[in-house]
Amino acid sequence: MSIAVIRNMDTQGRIIIPADIRKETGIRIRKCMPRNTGSKELRDFLEPLYKNIRCGLAISNTDCILASKGCYLQEGAQITEELRSLIEEGREMFSQSGICPPVPDCSRKVAALFPITLAWASKKAALLLIPESGRNLSDAECNCTRLIANMITRKYKQND
Repeated sequence: MSIAVIRNMDTQGRIIIPADIRKETGIRIRKCMPRNTGSKELRDFLEPLYKNIRCGLAISNTDCILASKGCYLQEGAQITEELRSLIEEGREMFSQSGICPPVPDCSRKVAALFPITLAWASKKAALLLIPESGRNLSDAECNCTRLIANMITRKYKQND
């Protein structure tokens, strides 16, 4: 491949990469999701739960991960289509073998999904349990997570 194009840099150090060059070189550019103003509060809900159950946790709306603890999911990461449709259903789900991966190319699967209401997000959302592969969840862990999901919904419904 031999592409030579001269481009000027603007005062902020930006350049434009033409579409034909992006296509030929396989460069993908996507819009970044803005950081959520409520993500710190959401992480504050996850912290005590994680200390007690030591299982990966995440809160996601139908677009992206809003907050996570113990599973290294980046805030703003796009979720899988399968998870999106499950969150839109708005019902509680549980599977020891795992329901689906939370984000593309993730080796861990969501084992439990608890619907939550986030009035400020204006979208359906869920609290997710994402254990390490091969780890079974106990009833107590699911009940604790259900309790936190209810607390989140109660808090954000009151602020509505």
